[in-house]
Formats: sequence, C-alpha cells, structure tokens
Amino acid sequence: MASYQQASARHYAYASGEKPATPAEWHALIADFERIIQADEQGEFADDAQYAIAAAYVWCIKAGDAAAPQQANESLQKLANAYPDSPHVPNAHYWQGRCYAHIDDAYQAITQYQLVLNRYADSDVAEDAQLELARTYAKQGYATRAESLYQNLVASAKNPEIVAAASEEVEALKNREGQALALQRGGTSPRATEGKSVAAPPVQKAKAATASAVKKNAPALRKVAPETLTRQFGLTAKTIVIDAGHGGKDPGALGASEQKEKVVVLSIAKKLRDALTAKGYKVLLTREDNTFIPLKGRTQFATQNRADLFISIHANANQNREANGIETYYLDVASTDKASVDIAARENADSGYSIQELNTLLEGLVQESKSADSQRLATHVQKELIQATGARDRGVKHARFVVLIGTSVPAILVETGFISNPIEGKNLTSAAYQQKIAGAIALGIEKFLGKRSQERLFLP
Repeated sequence: MASYQQASARHYAYASGEKPATPAEWHALIADFERIIQADEQGEFADDAQYAIAAAYVWCIKAGDAAAPQQANESLQKLANAYPDSPHVPNAHYWQGRCYAHIDDAYQAITQYQLVLNRYADSDVAEDAQLELARTYAKQGYATRAESLYQNLVASAKNPEIVAAASEEVEALKNREGQALALQRGGTSPRATEGKSVAAPPVQKAKAATASAVKKNAPALRKVAPETLTRQFGLTAKTIVIDAGHGGKDPGALGASEQKEKVVVLSIAKKLRDALTAKGYKVLLTREDNTFIPLKGRTQFATQNRADLFISIHANANQNREANGIETYYLDVASTDKASVDIAARENADSGYSIQELNTLLEGLVQESKSADSQRLATHVQKELIQATGARDRGVKHARFVVLIGTSVPAILVETGFISNPIEGKNLTSAAYQQKIAGAIALGIEKFLGKRSQERLFLP
C-alpha cells in the first residue's frame, strides 16, 4: 500500500533525525496512519500502522506534549486489544510500562512489565522489561524484589549492556540499603547520597521502520540501551482457565449416595464458565467431558493458553460423614495444617511430575510472590461462597497442590463442600446449588479484579 509506505518513510525521517519534526508534524503523521487503519482495519499493515501511531506519541512525550503519555497508552492498548497476534504486542506492553513510569504510575508500570515477563518471556524486550521492573521496585522501596531481579539479569541476561547496568545498579542498591541500616543504628550517610533515590528512567526514543524492521517494514520502538534508559490495560483478566478436578479413570471422591466428584465438579465448572463468559471474559476448561488429564497437563494447558487466572474446582471428602463446609486453597510451600497436607496428598495423586521436577518447581516458588496474589483471590472467593451458600466457613488455607504449582498466575483450588456428607453431597448434585457456587466464585473473581485496581499491589 503506497500510502503506508509513504507514511512509514516520513516516520523514519522524523525518528532518525533526518528531518526533525515538531509535535504538530508528528500529529499530522498520526492522522495519516489513522486513515490507513480506517481504510482497512484488518489490512496487511493495520497493526504496523497502529504501532507507528503509538511510536509517534512516544516521540511527542519527548517533545514535551503533556497529553502524549495518555494518548500513547491508549494507542498501545488498542494495539494489544485489536491485534492480539501482532508481533508488536510484547513491545506494546513494555512501552506502556515506560509511559506509566514516565508519569510516576508505578502500579501500572509494574503491571505492564510483568505482563511481558509472564506472557512473552522469549521476546526481545523481556530483559528490558525485567530491568525496568527492577528499577521500579527499587524506586518504590521494594529492595528485596529489585535485588532479586537485578541478580537474575546479571546471571542470565544475554545483552551485555543489560548485564552491566544490572551489575552497577544492584551494587548501588546494596550501598543504599547499607547506608539506611547505618542511619538506623545511629550512623551517618555520605553527603553524596543525601536526598537521592533510585529514579525511574524517562521514556525515550522510538525508532521508525526500515527495510529490515521486525515485520513488513513496521515502525518499531527502539530497545534503548540500559545506560541511556535511565491493560490503561490495568490488572484485568482476559483469559481464565477453569479446571474441573479428576475425570476419566479418576472418579475423585465418592459421596454417600455414590455421587462422583468428577461429575459434580465438571457441572460446576461449566456453570462457572457460563457466568464468567457472560461478564465478558474468555474462559477455557481444562476438560469438557469425562476425560482423564494428569495434573501436569492441566497447568500446561493454562500456560499454553496464556491464562491470567487459574481456578481448580473440587469436592472434599472425609471418613467422618459429619465433616462439612467450604474451604479455598492457594499454593504455598508450607501447608496450613495436617488436614491440608492430607487433602493435598489426595489431590496430587498421578500428578505427572517427577520428584526432581517438583523440587525444582517448589524451589522456584520460594522466590515467587504470586502466593500473596492468590491468597487475595482465595479470600474474595471464599467470602462470596459462604455468603451465597450459608455453608460452614472452613477458611482460606494453603498447601502444596501440584495442580497449582505449574502456573505463574494467581491460582486457587476450591473445595466446594464435602461430597461425603449426606446433606452437602445432595446439595452438590443440585443444579440450583451448583449455580449458587458458580455465581459466588464468579463474583469473588470480579471483586478480586476490581479491588486490585485500587490496591497498591506490586507483582513480582
């Protein structure tokens, strides 16, 4: 398309400095790219044009345009939403993080950097995102998280410039921590450090398209060297995976009247899917029928489909037929109590993981902080379940559930009641009661997501 190529050439001329542009000229170029998209919103160059628009707004930020950060974020968000398969999407999230950092919105910046690391770990901006995430944590006072990210980059980053930046900054961070400790103990801080803090780097340049650009001469935002570096996507969930426990050869727990856990939980899972789909979420089930899926395969399914949340549905059982109530679990290395250990052992049967794999995953878990996020999700869901059903509140607990280990997103396991209890077992087979449970879980998820946007929540 000639108009795209012409606009792309102007973009390159402006960004490369061949022809310095004023903010007005950048906005005129943006209008040209918008017309290209309007002519064919799903055309060959539509995603490239949308990325060029975002890049132009980033340049406007550098030129001092006060409205440009919001406009850049809106353009980057539109790219991710309208063209989810575009190769520019990882860069879009990264640059949203940079724009939010520019306006000192650390919460949203961290969200975008974490999206890059969770979903696009193999992208060419993943190391940049990790570096910026470390810097943002450091600025916010989360020194332990920042230091862990820096050290990980020093050990594994492929870009030598990033390794050098991470090495220098982690040492500076340690020095600041030492100085702060000295002050707490009655010492003094060197004058050179007075009044200084780890500053969030400003948003910098974007680079226009060239013949060797990432895709079809697409304008690409430049991955800036660390020494020069100095969903509004929000924390919403686009994809939710619902896991109906057991299935196939594994019936799960058996009820007093021969009810099978695998049947009950699949029915609840489908009702939950319908409830969440009606709210606008993309919802996937790990199994749609009476199929046996190893626990390892369930979390792999969530990862492959880039799930934002993982909800595993189960029904409890106990030799004591009077045992009753609902409890919700999140993953942690330590278990809440012996009963939690026993339940986890039962649910972990035939996990599909080797002992070595489990040890590796658990070691990694110690360094993650998704448990805090999962705990919040579990708390909201448990509260709504008790209010909706009137069941005994057995609380929010944690244990080593294998089905939760392999996920890198907030994940919970809901024991919806005791199928072994004559009364609860009967309730669990009731379509009306199942709907109550599904509706309560959906409401808990909604409240969790809504609450997160107001909390000072910093993901790892």
